[in-house]
Amino acid sequence: MKRPVLILSLLVVAGAAGAFYFIASSPDPPPYVLAKAARHRIRLLVSTNGIIEPVDRSEIYAPIDGFVRSIQKKDGAEIQRGRLLLQLNSEQVRAALAEANAALLEAKRQARVVETGPSKEELSELDASIAENAMQIDQVNKDLSAEEALYAKQATSRSAVETLRKQRDLLQVRNDGLKQKRQDLQARYSAEDKEWEQDRISELAKQVESLKRQLLAEAVVAPATGLIYSLQVKQGSYVSKGQLLAQIYRPGKVLLRAYVDEPDLGRIRKGEQVRIEWDGLPNQYWAGTVDKPAEQVVAMNNRSVGEVLCSIDSGPPGLIPNLNVRVEITTQTKENALVVPKSAVFNHQGKPSVLVPLQKGTMAKPVELGLVTTDLIEILSGVNQGDSVILNPTEVEVGK
Repeated sequence: MKRPVLILSLLVVAGAAGAFYFIASSPDPPPYVLAKAARHRIRLLVSTNGIIEPVDRSEIYAPIDGFVRSIQKKDGAEIQRGRLLLQLNSEQVRAALAEANAALLEAKRQARVVETGPSKEELSELDASIAENAMQIDQVNKDLSAEEALYAKQATSRSAVETLRKQRDLLQVRNDGLKQKRQDLQARYSAEDKEWEQDRISELAKQVESLKRQLLAEAVVAPATGLIYSLQVKQGSYVSKGQLLAQIYRPGKVLLRAYVDEPDLGRIRKGEQVRIEWDGLPNQYWAGTVDKPAEQVVAMNNRSVGEVLCSIDSGPPGLIPNLNVRVEITTQTKENALVVPKSAVFNHQGKPSVLVPLQKGTMAKPVELGLVTTDLIEILSGVNQGDSVILNPTEVEVGK
């Protein structure tokens, strides 16, 4: 659609046009065209384009990353709430679920070890070593007592006694080490360790459940009953989580989103009348009302526009979402305005003026202007209803 321009039009142009006439009563008519100042209803319009949108709609977004494996419905098709719209396929989620399940199984295996403590084999081996070491200590103590008795009778050497004492001390150190090792083994998995393992299992289980839910989300269903009017994806395309997939609306009431150029936004007010036309139904129109003036300016192609929301109050059936339409917004209306054709007004000595015919020659009359439309200009003062004005004043010499 072409860039819309501000159109200031008159409802009844034919009446003014009928007042145009050539002066041809004399054999030598003057070289100008006349029109009469007349009263009419005039409107100031903002003309632009817009798009039709549903009032009640639901938007469907991709719940996960993945490829579109299949699409069950097409644009314009009806769909019931909860019915399958399209099927996604997410290898990323499947791979993550497999890894999470493996991690959960390993965590459970580790937790069993923590809960049950050291194995019987480990404890039995340590207990056997401790018992053997104790027997060796008893034997060395007996040998040491006998050797000390002999040494008291000077029947043995001092070095033999010292050797047995060192042997006893070494065995005692080993015995203490074995007992400490058994104690450490039993205390290896404390209450804190067991709690940590349980928390780890709980977190991994939550991850598995979350991934399972994501996998179920591969089946994208309709959140509401209605018609699909904006299917954004194709089979085989890749979508990212949060990407818009489709829009569904309930057939019935629609609204207009009008794109008004930035210079015209200051004239838009809530409650102003709107006229809508669509090329698909020529010679017909819809009436509406401005509901919400633009709140910000956005870039649109080569334009800076504000999005104005309008209700559609009446008109023939046929408007459906995503139709591009022509829009006229009436920003001001004046009844019984005194107007002249726009071409009758010119600048004379720095003032807006009109050129009026006299019995002999012409005269420039300053005028005060009001509303200005594409074809007409309102005259607030300077001429009266029925006065004749010259339509080509720049081609006529003032006073002649």
